Amino acid sequence: MSEPVLRRGVVAAVALLAAIAVPSPLAHAQPAVPGTRADFNGDGYEDLAVGADQAAVGGKPAAGYVAVVYGSAHGLDLATRKVFTQATAGVPGTPEKDDRFGRRLASGDLDGDGYTDLVVAAAGEKWQQGGVDVTGSVTVLWGGAGGLSGGTILPPDGPGIGSFAAVGDFDGDGHADLATYGGLRLGPFTRAGAAAGARQVSFTDGDSNLLDVAAGDIDGDGITDLVTLTAPWDYDDPGDHSAHQAHYLRGTREGLAPLTTLRDADGRFIEAGDSIALGDLNGDGRDDLVFGRPLPANPSGEPSDPRTYGSQVGVVLGTARGPKAAAPRLLDQDTPGVPGVGEPGDFFGADVAVGDVNGDGYGDIVAGNPGEDFSGVQDAGTVVVIPGGASGPSGAGSKVFGQNTVGVPGTAERGDSFGTASTLLDTDRDGRADLVVGSPGENTDAGSVTAFRSTASGVTTEGSLSFGAGTLGTDPYRARLGAGFAN
Repeated sequence: MSEPVLRRGVVAAVALLAAIAVPSPLAHAQPAVPGTRADFNGDGYEDLAVGADQAAVGGKPAAGYVAVVYGSAHGLDLATRKVFTQATAGVPGTPEKDDRFGRRLASGDLDGDGYTDLVVAAAGEKWQQGGVDVTGSVTVLWGGAGGLSGGTILPPDGPGIGSFAAVGDFDGDGHADLATYGGLRLGPFTRAGAAAGARQVSFTDGDSNLLDVAAGDIDGDGITDLVTLTAPWDYDDPGDHSAHQAHYLRGTREGLAPLTTLRDADGRFIEAGDSIALGDLNGDGRDDLVFGRPLPANPSGEPSDPRTYGSQVGVVLGTARGPKAAAPRLLDQDTPGVPGVGEPGDFFGADVAVGDVNGDGYGDIVAGNPGEDFSGVQDAGTVVVIPGGASGPSGAGSKVFGQNTVGVPGTAERGDSFGTASTLLDTDRDGRADLVVGSPGENTDAGSVTAFRSTASGVTTEGSLSFGAGTLGTDPYRARLGAGFAN
């Protein structure tokens, strides 16, 4: 199998980091922080935001856009779709080549008005603030009864402003805060972009590149914690993921505490792979860490390489003292109950998400497998849903979905990379998280999105739908729609 373009990991590392949100049903059965549900219009149904940061806008390559589809009693309603660009009325800025508007997305109620707002990172935006050149931007699109509208560009707080954003109540005061590369901005925010306060925070060990972040309550104290995923700056082998480390920043009444690198019982750091997510897998009220590692530890001692070895998903359970990193639980396609066979280039775990898809109170894992050869089609891609349980996930009862699964719209084609990104949202307000999957390689990198419904039995293909540039009325050329979602 050939190597697909991934949403996170080797490719994402070049662009530093992304905007990830506070836990919603993606990471929880219920939100841990006020205003973290992705409900932009306040009707009780969660809404979808998906980025196409490589799309041309007004003839400007890779200017980028964000598409929003609102939830309803019947799930996502394509009649409500709306596309936001920097040419949209009320959105600051102008579409320019390589702005990458929509590169990463985050959601949370930053101004405390009861409506979820959308944070949009534009990693390549070039502009000036007070006569100083700035690369990257973070824009907030404000929620309201009519959905998202308007927008405010936040003042830069340091280099890399457009490379990292995460939302959560990191100081436990009931207001959503925003973490960006320069530190922590305390909520609530005004619609002019002013924060109530600020804290200095380091999200890496000082010599690392940020790859991914996830926010959630790991110790169960009601304050949002943050986990970051890093790789050394000077790492000279982009195919070797063995140096990727996970770090824990505990939320306190003073904000985020200094980071602690997660290590196993022998004191070795956990090889945390390319993607991370948080959610309560065993129903104990504490979030557990899931990491996608598109390779196993290399038994020969040579650099681990996902093109040579298989792939794994790891689980670190949350406790009152934080992540129980001493003995991570590892699952792969050779684990009993998990469909498929571990093969080089599958990239099982290239993306991970957590949500309760059947309403049993346990978070379930969705593991992207974008390099999987499905129904004989090279790199068509799949996703695997792994159930949670009182003892955490074991692999038993797992199910696989792809574009050739009966009832799924579309057809599996070479290079579709179905499963590059996924999210879980309760779009029909039935208490179960519905699965949405991105296929950025669809139709020669135009990209597409497939949405599933969930029942008491879990994810179902009945009533599933898909959409792409034709539905949105956007330029399809190499847009890679579905490469990332707001969580």
